Amino acid sequence: MNLLIRADSNAQMGTGHVMRCLALAQERHDAGVNATFVMAIEAPALETRLREERMGIVHLSALPGSADDAIQTRQLARQKGAQWVVADGYHFGGEYQRIIKDSALRLLFVDDYGHTEHYYADIVLNQNIHAYEDLYVNREPYTRLLLGTDYVLLRREFREWRKWNRKIPKMARKVLVTLGGSDQHNQTLKVIRALQQMDVDGLEAVVVIGANNPHFRELQATIHNSQFTAHSPHISQ
Repeated sequence: MNLLIRADSNAQMGTGHVMRCLALAQERHDAGVNATFVMAIEAPALETRLREERMGIVHLSALPGSADDAIQTRQLARQKGAQWVVADGYHFGGEYQRIIKDSALRLLFVDDYGHTEHYYADIVLNQNIHAYEDLYVNREPYTRLLLGTDYVLLRREFREWRKWNRKIPKMARKVLVTLGGSDQHNQTLKVIRALQQMDVDGLEAVVVIGANNPHFRELQATIHNSQFTAHSPHISQ
């Protein structure tokens, strides 16, 4: 079996659509299913990660979310022998889903807030704590809903910590700062500066800088001149 995953990433939309689909791809890969990520926007750092995970990558020439995008995606599904397509992104609407479904393909649509005018997908997955059925009133009779945190897409590097017994001290002195894979408006810098102003003895902060963060150099310079440490795909560990 082959699986086709249609998701994009850039500084504006972040990396979450691709990275949560990677969790699904990892699980399917472990079950012997080949997964191919189809992308209309190049994302070099993420593509490196996907290749490390032995995932296939194909680039489209269509406008993201357009009818041409859907047509090229269904053609790729046929070429790859994929019966299922996974679509994750706010630029995929009802017409996009309909085109995929009219090709006799099965469709899993990953959603967050019911942004589409109508749902034609076989399965709609909304893993958020606020997910509820009323978001999807306009759907086909066959559409199955997977709603809530029971369906969280969790990558294997996090699943390994399920049984970890965390010990929480009375006074917190260790802080993790992470604002996603891109952080277009540089909220990370505001958090760092706020922490630097705190009068807490022994305060430690680990700052995660996402692979698509456009403010990488500024953040790196700020952290370098402080007691904090940084982790990023840009930094050799």
